Amino acid sequence: MKKIRVAFFGLAHPHVMALYRTVANYPDDFEIIGFAEVPMPSPEPDHYEARRAGMRDKRGVREFADWHDLIAEKPDLAIVNSDNGSREEVCCTLLASGIHVLAEKPMAMTYEAALHMCRVAKEHGIHMLTNWPIAWFPAFRMAKKMLNEGKIGKLLRVTYRSPATWGPFSYSPDGELPPDEVLARSWWYKSENGGGSILDYACYGTVLSTWMFERQAERVSGIAKNFGVTFADVEDYSAMMLDFGDGVGLLEGSWSTYNPGEIPTGPVLYGTDGVIVCDRHTSTVKYYKGRSHKPVPPTEVVDAGLDRQDILLGAHLAQVLRGETEPDEMLSPRLNLAVVAALEAGAISARTGVTVETKRMN
Repeated sequence: MKKIRVAFFGLAHPHVMALYRTVANYPDDFEIIGFAEVPMPSPEPDHYEARRAGMRDKRGVREFADWHDLIAEKPDLAIVNSDNGSREEVCCTLLASGIHVLAEKPMAMTYEAALHMCRVAKEHGIHMLTNWPIAWFPAFRMAKKMLNEGKIGKLLRVTYRSPATWGPFSYSPDGELPPDEVLARSWWYKSENGGGSILDYACYGTVLSTWMFERQAERVSGIAKNFGVTFADVEDYSAMMLDFGDGVGLLEGSWSTYNPGEIPTGPVLYGTDGVIVCDRHTSTVKYYKGRSHKPVPPTEVVDAGLDRQDILLGAHLAQVLRGETEPDEMLSPRLNLAVVAALEAGAISARTGVTVETKRMN
Protein backbone atom coordinates (compact mmCIF):
# COMPACT_ATOMS: atom_id res chain seq x y z
CA MET A 1 0.00 0.00 0.00
CA LYS A 2 1.35 3.41 -0.98
CA LYS A 3 2.36 5.55 1.98
CA ILE A 4 0.76 8.95 2.61
CA ARG A 5 3.49 11.60 2.34
CA VAL A 6 3.20 14.13 5.18
CA ALA A 7 4.83 17.53 5.66
CA PHE A 8 4.67 19.90 8.63
CA PHE A 9 4.24 23.65 8.14
CA GLY A 10 4.96 25.82 11.17
CA LEU A 11 6.15 25.13 14.70
CA ALA A 12 4.24 27.98 16.34
CA HIS A 13 1.81 25.75 18.23
CA PRO A 14 3.11 23.15 20.72
CA HIS A 15 0.50 20.66 19.51
CA VAL A 16 2.82 20.10 16.55
CA MET A 17 4.81 17.58 18.56
CA ALA A 18 1.74 15.49 19.41
CA LEU A 19 0.72 15.57 15.76
CA TYR A 20 4.20 14.52 14.72
CA ARG A 21 4.00 11.53 17.08
CA THR A 22 0.51 10.77 15.72
CA VAL A 23 1.74 10.08 12.20
CA ALA A 24 5.16 8.74 13.25
CA ASN A 25 3.26 6.06 15.17
CA TYR A 26 2.09 4.67 11.81
CA PRO A 27 5.25 4.12 9.72
CA ASP A 28 3.40 1.72 7.40
CA ASP A 29 0.81 4.39 6.53
CA PHE A 30 2.73 7.67 6.65
CA GLU A 31 6.07 8.94 5.37
CA ILE A 32 7.21 12.21 6.95
CA ILE A 33 9.07 14.07 4.22
CA GLY A 34 9.99 17.27 6.02
CA PHE A 35 9.06 20.35 8.00
CA ALA A 36 9.45 24.09 7.58
CA GLU A 37 8.85 27.11 9.73
CA VAL A 38 6.33 29.70 8.58
CA PRO A 39 8.08 33.03 9.24
CA MET A 40 6.49 35.28 11.84
CA PRO A 41 7.33 38.85 12.89
CA SER A 42 8.71 37.68 16.24
CA PRO A 43 10.23 34.18 16.18
CA GLU A 44 10.81 32.35 19.43
CA PRO A 45 14.13 30.54 18.93
CA ASP A 46 14.43 29.20 22.49
CA HIS A 47 11.11 27.38 22.33
CA TYR A 48 11.30 26.42 18.67
CA GLU A 49 14.71 24.77 18.90
CA ALA A 50 13.32 22.09 21.20
CA ARG A 51 10.55 21.41 18.69
CA ARG A 52 13.02 21.30 15.81
CA ALA A 53 15.09 18.75 17.72
CA GLY A 54 11.96 16.71 18.41
CA MET A 55 10.99 16.76 14.74
CA ARG A 56 14.43 15.63 13.60
CA ASP A 57 14.91 12.90 16.25
CA LYS A 58 16.18 9.51 15.09
CA ARG A 59 14.21 9.57 11.85
CA GLY A 60 16.24 12.46 10.50
CA VAL A 61 13.28 14.42 9.19
CA ARG A 62 14.51 17.07 6.76
CA GLU A 63 14.11 20.74 7.61
CA PHE A 64 13.35 23.17 4.77
CA ALA A 65 14.47 26.77 5.05
CA ASP A 66 11.52 28.02 2.95
CA TRP A 67 8.06 26.52 3.34
CA HIS A 68 7.37 27.05 -0.37
CA ASP A 69 10.22 24.65 -1.16
CA LEU A 70 8.49 22.05 0.99
CA ILE A 71 5.30 22.52 -1.05
CA ALA A 72 7.34 21.73 -4.16
CA GLU A 73 7.98 18.26 -2.70
CA LYS A 74 4.25 17.60 -3.30
CA PRO A 75 3.18 16.03 0.00
CA ASP A 76 -0.22 14.35 0.17
CA LEU A 77 -1.03 15.88 3.56
CA ALA A 78 0.12 19.12 5.16
CA ILE A 79 -0.15 19.50 8.93
CA VAL A 80 -0.27 23.22 9.68
CA ASN A 81 0.77 24.62 13.06
CA SER A 82 1.46 28.22 12.10
CA ASP A 83 0.35 31.13 14.26
CA ASN A 84 -3.36 31.93 13.92
CA GLY A 85 -2.68 35.04 11.86
CA SER A 86 -0.84 33.10 9.13
CA ARG A 87 -3.32 30.24 8.95
CA GLU A 88 -5.42 31.46 6.02
CA GLU A 89 -2.46 32.26 3.74
CA VAL A 90 -0.62 29.03 4.48
CA CYS A 91 -3.66 26.76 4.19
CA CYS A 92 -5.02 28.34 1.03
CA THR A 93 -1.59 28.13 -0.64
CA LEU A 94 -1.41 24.44 0.23
CA LEU A 95 -5.00 23.71 -0.78
CA ALA A 96 -4.53 25.49 -4.11
CA SER A 97 -1.53 23.20 -4.67
CA GLY A 98 -3.79 20.16 -4.32
CA ILE A 99 -2.55 19.19 -0.86
CA HIS A 100 -4.90 17.97 1.86
CA VAL A 101 -4.65 20.05 5.05
CA LEU A 102 -5.00 19.31 8.74
CA ALA A 103 -4.75 22.67 10.51
CA GLU A 104 -4.41 23.34 14.22
CA LYS A 105 -7.47 24.66 16.05
CA PRO A 106 -9.22 27.01 15.60
CA MET A 107 -9.47 26.80 11.82
CA ALA A 108 -9.01 30.55 11.34
CA MET A 109 -9.07 33.96 13.04
CA THR A 110 -12.18 35.17 11.21
CA TYR A 111 -15.23 33.67 9.58
CA GLU A 112 -14.31 35.11 6.17
CA ALA A 113 -10.87 33.50 6.39
CA ALA A 114 -12.39 30.13 7.33
CA LEU A 115 -14.94 30.39 4.53
CA HIS A 116 -12.15 31.20 2.05
CA MET A 117 -10.21 28.11 3.15
CA CYS A 118 -13.25 25.87 2.77
CA ARG A 119 -14.05 27.26 -0.68
CA VAL A 120 -10.52 26.64 -1.95
CA ALA A 121 -10.65 23.08 -0.60
CA LYS A 122 -13.99 22.44 -2.28
CA GLU A 123 -12.76 23.92 -5.56
CA HIS A 124 -9.86 21.48 -5.62
CA GLY A 125 -11.81 18.53 -4.25
CA ILE A 126 -9.60 17.97 -1.21
CA HIS A 127 -9.89 17.92 2.57
CA MET A 128 -9.64 20.96 4.85
CA LEU A 129 -9.59 19.44 8.34
CA THR A 130 -9.09 20.98 11.77
CA ASN A 131 -7.23 19.34 14.64
CA TRP A 132 -8.95 19.22 18.04
CA PRO A 133 -7.15 17.06 20.62
CA ILE A 134 -10.39 16.88 22.61
CA ALA A 135 -12.08 15.18 19.64
CA TRP A 136 -10.49 11.95 20.84
CA PHE A 137 -11.10 12.28 24.59
CA PRO A 138 -13.03 9.06 25.33
CA ALA A 139 -15.14 10.68 28.07
CA PHE A 140 -16.30 13.42 25.71
CA ARG A 141 -17.21 10.94 23.01
CA MET A 142 -19.06 8.78 25.53
CA ALA A 143 -21.00 11.82 26.74
CA LYS A 144 -22.03 12.58 23.16
CA LYS A 145 -23.11 8.96 22.66
CA MET A 146 -25.20 9.03 25.85
CA LEU A 147 -26.77 12.32 24.78
CA ASN A 148 -27.66 10.92 21.36
CA GLU A 149 -29.21 7.88 23.04
CA GLY A 150 -31.61 10.19 24.90
CA LYS A 151 -30.17 9.63 28.38
CA ILE A 152 -30.93 13.18 29.51
CA GLY A 153 -33.85 14.00 27.26
CA LYS A 154 -33.74 17.31 25.42
CA LEU A 155 -30.42 19.13 25.74
CA LEU A 156 -30.81 22.52 27.40
CA ARG A 157 -27.35 23.63 28.46
CA VAL A 158 -23.67 22.78 27.89
CA THR A 159 -21.07 24.25 30.24
CA TYR A 160 -17.28 24.07 29.94
CA ARG A 161 -14.42 25.55 31.95
CA SER A 162 -10.90 25.76 30.58
CA PRO A 163 -8.34 23.93 32.72
CA ALA A 164 -6.16 25.67 35.28
CA THR A 165 -3.51 27.55 33.34
CA TRP A 166 -1.64 30.84 33.16
CA GLY A 167 -1.23 30.65 29.41
CA PRO A 168 0.58 28.57 26.79
CA PHE A 169 3.96 28.90 28.50
CA SER A 170 2.80 27.78 31.95
CA TYR A 171 3.09 24.03 31.39
CA SER A 172 6.61 23.67 32.74
CA PRO A 173 7.09 21.27 35.68
CA ASP A 174 7.13 24.16 38.16
CA GLY A 175 4.35 26.08 36.39
CA GLU A 176 6.43 29.26 36.32
CA LEU A 177 6.09 31.64 33.39
CA PRO A 178 9.07 33.11 31.53
CA PRO A 179 9.75 36.83 32.16
CA ASP A 180 7.29 39.32 30.67
CA GLU A 181 9.85 40.53 28.13
CA VAL A 182 10.12 36.99 26.77
CA LEU A 183 6.36 36.52 26.59
CA ALA A 184 5.95 39.89 24.87
CA ARG A 185 7.95 38.59 21.88
CA SER A 186 5.62 35.64 21.40
CA TRP A 187 2.77 35.63 18.90
CA TRP A 188 0.51 34.28 21.65
CA TYR A 189 0.57 37.77 23.18
CA LYS A 190 -0.06 39.71 19.95
CA SER A 191 -3.63 40.27 18.80
CA GLU A 192 -2.57 40.74 15.16
CA ASN A 193 -1.24 37.18 15.16
CA GLY A 194 -4.37 35.75 16.79
CA GLY A 195 -3.05 35.56 20.32
CA GLY A 196 -5.13 35.67 23.50
CA SER A 197 -7.37 33.36 25.47
CA ILE A 198 -10.42 33.57 23.17
CA LEU A 199 -8.81 31.75 20.25
CA ASP A 200 -6.60 29.64 22.50
CA TYR A 201 -9.10 28.38 25.10
CA ALA A 202 -12.63 29.71 24.54
CA CYS A 203 -12.51 27.74 21.30
CA TYR A 204 -12.75 24.45 23.25
CA GLY A 205 -16.07 25.24 24.90
CA THR A 206 -17.31 26.63 21.60
CA VAL A 207 -16.57 23.49 19.62
CA LEU A 208 -17.95 21.22 22.35
CA SER A 209 -21.26 23.05 22.66
CA THR A 210 -21.64 23.30 18.87
CA TRP A 211 -20.87 19.58 18.56
CA MET A 212 -23.35 18.65 21.27
CA PHE A 213 -26.19 20.80 19.91
CA GLU A 214 -25.37 19.77 16.33
CA ARG A 215 -26.09 23.22 14.92
CA GLN A 216 -24.66 26.70 14.69
CA ALA A 217 -25.18 29.19 17.49
CA GLU A 218 -27.53 32.01 16.50
CA ARG A 219 -25.92 34.77 18.58
CA VAL A 220 -23.16 35.17 21.14
CA SER A 221 -22.55 37.34 24.20
CA GLY A 222 -18.96 37.64 25.35
CA ILE A 223 -16.70 39.36 27.82
CA ALA A 224 -12.92 39.62 27.90
CA LYS A 225 -10.61 40.76 30.67
CA ASN A 226 -6.91 41.30 31.13
CA PHE A 227 -6.20 40.42 34.73
CA GLY A 228 -2.43 40.13 34.58
CA VAL A 229 -0.98 40.54 31.11
CA THR A 230 -0.02 44.20 31.40
CA PHE A 231 2.58 44.08 28.61
CA ALA A 232 0.34 42.96 25.73
CA ASP A 233 -2.89 43.80 23.91
CA VAL A 234 -4.60 40.41 24.39
CA GLU A 235 -7.12 39.11 26.89
CA ASP A 236 -6.10 36.58 29.53
CA TYR A 237 -9.70 35.74 30.44
CA SER A 238 -12.82 35.31 28.32
CA ALA A 239 -16.32 33.99 28.81
CA MET A 240 -19.13 33.48 26.33
CA MET A 241 -22.77 32.50 26.17
CA LEU A 242 -23.77 30.87 22.90
CA ASP A 243 -27.47 31.08 22.13
CA PHE A 244 -28.66 28.04 20.19
CA GLY A 245 -32.30 29.14 20.25
CA ASP A 246 -33.76 26.53 22.59
CA GLY A 247 -30.45 25.85 24.37
CA VAL A 248 -27.29 27.62 25.49
CA GLY A 249 -23.58 26.98 25.73
CA LEU A 250 -21.75 28.59 28.68
CA LEU A 251 -17.97 28.59 28.57
CA GLU A 252 -14.79 30.11 29.92
CA GLY A 253 -11.41 30.53 28.27
CA SER A 254 -8.91 31.53 30.91
CA TRP A 255 -5.18 32.13 31.23
CA SER A 256 -5.74 33.22 34.82
CA THR A 257 -6.90 30.17 36.76
CA TYR A 258 -4.63 29.52 39.73
CA ASN A 259 -6.05 26.11 40.66
CA PRO A 260 -9.01 24.07 39.33
CA GLY A 261 -10.26 23.13 42.77
CA GLU A 262 -12.50 20.08 42.62
CA ILE A 263 -14.96 21.42 40.06
CA PRO A 264 -15.09 19.40 36.79
CA THR A 265 -14.02 21.26 33.67
CA GLY A 266 -16.91 19.73 31.76
CA PRO A 267 -18.49 19.45 29.41
CA VAL A 268 -21.50 19.18 31.70
CA LEU A 269 -24.69 18.46 29.79
CA TYR A 270 -27.97 19.54 31.37
CA GLY A 271 -31.14 18.09 29.89
CA THR A 272 -34.83 17.85 30.65
CA ASP A 273 -34.38 14.37 32.17
CA GLY A 274 -30.89 14.28 33.62
CA VAL A 275 -27.29 15.49 33.70
CA ILE A 276 -24.03 14.13 32.26
CA VAL A 277 -20.75 15.26 33.85
CA CYS A 278 -17.28 14.93 32.29
CA ASP A 279 -13.83 16.22 33.12
CA ARG A 280 -10.96 16.52 30.66
CA HIS A 281 -8.59 14.97 33.19
CA THR A 282 -10.41 11.64 33.54
CA SER A 283 -12.10 9.05 31.35
CA THR A 284 -15.00 8.74 33.81
CA VAL A 285 -18.47 9.90 32.78
CA LYS A 286 -21.13 10.42 35.45
CA TYR A 287 -24.84 10.29 34.73
CA TYR A 288 -27.45 11.72 37.13
CA LYS A 289 -31.12 10.85 36.85
CA GLY A 290 -33.78 12.47 39.00
CA ARG A 291 -34.10 15.86 40.61
CA SER A 292 -32.23 16.88 43.74
CA HIS A 293 -31.48 20.14 45.54
CA LYS A 294 -28.32 18.76 47.14
CA PRO A 295 -25.30 16.74 45.98
CA VAL A 296 -26.18 13.11 45.32
CA PRO A 297 -24.24 10.09 44.05
CA PRO A 298 -24.42 9.51 40.29
CA THR A 299 -27.03 7.12 38.98
CA GLU A 300 -24.44 5.55 36.70
CA VAL A 301 -20.65 5.85 36.29
CA VAL A 302 -19.07 4.84 32.99
CA ASP A 303 -15.35 4.43 32.35
CA ALA A 304 -14.91 5.42 28.73
CA GLY A 305 -11.41 3.96 28.43
CA LEU A 306 -7.97 5.29 27.56
CA ASP A 307 -7.12 8.55 25.79
CA ARG A 308 -4.95 7.62 22.83
CA GLN A 309 -4.87 10.52 20.41
CA ASP A 310 -1.86 8.99 18.68
CA ILE A 311 -3.89 5.91 17.78
CA LEU A 312 -7.33 7.39 17.11
CA LEU A 313 -6.29 10.41 15.03
CA GLY A 314 -3.52 8.64 13.11
CA ALA A 315 -5.74 5.75 12.11
CA HIS A 316 -8.58 8.10 11.22
CA LEU A 317 -6.41 10.31 9.00
CA ALA A 318 -5.16 7.30 7.05
CA GLN A 319 -8.72 6.09 6.48
CA VAL A 320 -9.98 9.53 5.43
CA LEU A 321 -7.19 10.19 2.95
CA ARG A 322 -7.64 6.74 1.40
CA GLY A 323 -11.35 7.38 0.98
CA GLU A 324 -12.40 4.67 3.42
CA THR A 325 -14.42 6.95 5.71
CA GLU A 326 -15.71 10.49 6.05
CA PRO A 327 -13.91 12.93 8.38
CA ASP A 328 -14.98 12.88 12.01
CA GLU A 329 -17.54 15.61 12.64
CA MET A 330 -15.27 17.62 14.91
CA LEU A 331 -12.62 17.78 12.17
CA SER A 332 -15.13 18.71 9.46
CA PRO A 333 -15.28 22.07 7.64
CA ARG A 334 -18.97 22.64 8.38
CA LEU A 335 -18.67 22.31 12.15
CA ASN A 336 -15.49 24.40 12.22
CA LEU A 337 -17.07 27.18 10.19
CA ALA A 338 -19.78 27.33 12.84
CA VAL A 339 -17.14 27.42 15.58
CA VAL A 340 -15.22 30.30 13.96
CA ALA A 341 -18.46 32.21 13.40
CA ALA A 342 -19.27 31.94 17.12
CA LEU A 343 -15.74 32.88 18.21
CA GLU A 344 -15.75 35.93 15.96
CA ALA A 345 -19.17 37.01 17.26
CA GLY A 346 -18.00 36.49 20.85
CA ALA A 347 -14.87 38.56 20.33
CA ILE A 348 -16.90 41.40 18.79
CA SER A 349 -19.38 41.20 21.65
CA ALA A 350 -16.54 41.39 24.19
CA ARG A 351 -15.29 44.60 22.53
CA THR A 352 -18.67 46.28 22.05
CA GLY A 353 -20.68 45.06 25.03
CA VAL A 354 -23.62 43.93 22.90
CA THR A 355 -24.87 40.50 21.81
CA VAL A 356 -23.78 39.73 18.25
CA GLU A 357 -25.51 37.63 15.61
CA THR A 358 -23.29 34.95 14.08
CA LYS A 359 -22.56 34.99 10.39
CA ARG A 360 -24.63 32.29 8.81
CA MET A 361 -23.30 29.42 6.73
CA ASN A 362 -24.62 28.95 3.22
